[in-house]
Amino acid sequence: MNSTMNQIQQYENFFQESSPYYLEKLNLFEKGKKFTFNYAAFFFGVFWFLYRRMYLEAILIYSFFFVEGCFEKFFLAPIIGVEQTKLVGYIITIFMLIILGFWGNLLYLNKAKKTIEKAEEKFPEYEQQKKYLSKKGGTSFLYVSILLIIIIASMALS
Repeated sequence: MNSTMNQIQQYENFFQESSPYYLEKLNLFEKGKKFTFNYAAFFFGVFWFLYRRMYLEAILIYSFFFVEGCFEKFFLAPIIGVEQTKLVGYIITIFMLIILGFWGNLLYLNKAKKTIEKAEEKFPEYEQQKKYLSKKGGTSFLYVSILLIIIIASMALS
């Protein structure tokens, strides 16, 4: 099996059901087009990152929004007022979602590449690599569901 074909199969093992979409994005990436827009990352933000098993990125994004919310509530609102602070918050949220839309594919492709490299380092056999990539790639609703439960519970308790 040649290494290019093996590489494509490894990406397919990682991307799973979404292979055609992400292989196209990978092809564009390798041709120099680093940023392509991902509508799911734009519309679903941190939930998309959790769904794609990009947990560190999701934590960083969620942390940014948390810090930004605290900044608005405790610093900005007393200075410019609640209504103006809401407007600033909406603008920052829209801006961040646009950034996530443009960075989503790039971050996911980089995660795939690093995971494939790790699989190649850890396992000499292709079948072991395939199993590892299938486990580490793809999607998961687990943490999406957990975050939704936390959000719903916090809204119900407030």
